[in-house]
Amino acid sequence: MVAPLFCNINKRATFYRNISSLFNVCTYFIVEEDKLIIIDPGKFEDDVFDWINKYKTINKFVYISHEHFDHHYHANRIFELEKTYFFSPSENFNNALKDTRKNLSFFYDDPTETKPNLINSDPYLKIIKTPGHSVESYCFIYDNVIFGGDTIIEKKYLVFKLPGGNKNDFIKSVENINEIIDSNTIVLPGHGDLFCYNEWTI
Repeated sequence: MVAPLFCNINKRATFYRNISSLFNVCTYFIVEEDKLIIIDPGKFEDDVFDWINKYKTINKFVYISHEHFDHHYHANRIFELEKTYFFSPSENFNNALKDTRKNLSFFYDDPTETKPNLINSDPYLKIIKTPGHSVESYCFIYDNVIFGGDTIIEKKYLVFKLPGGNKNDFIKSVENINEIIDSNTIVLPGHGDLFCYNEWTI
């Protein structure tokens, strides 16, 4: 189910969220007058696709926070829709999305090979590379909101033991984030509920 979260008056945008049945991944949607932004298209039920189809006449932009398959499980079905573009931070990221070992789907007997078609190299959201949870982890900034993926996330969800995880890289990423965003930034994490960045304890 896609549920409303809040409105951003400055951008005249409305935020929505769906919680996936696969590892409770949070997918976020930003609806503006002329575009739909989708962050981390996880595993969707049919009603989510029905909701997305309401916006078939406007451009859709897909962002994926990192390579792990639970955060892009149904991305290929989204890419089949007209006027849908994927922001790609690098060719390495693209390769990791379709590599079932790097995206971990191989180890769950659920091979997922995400292959974007229309790639957009001009990001609408501000991008921060944040390795630590994985090699190809990114956070995205929209006005006073940051999409934290599995990087800026409640302590109980922090994981470094998966392939490509590195706690030292994570610490450096947090230092970088601290220099870029305000402490009162709203965090929309990859799992769990939203919180204010100044409340984050790790």
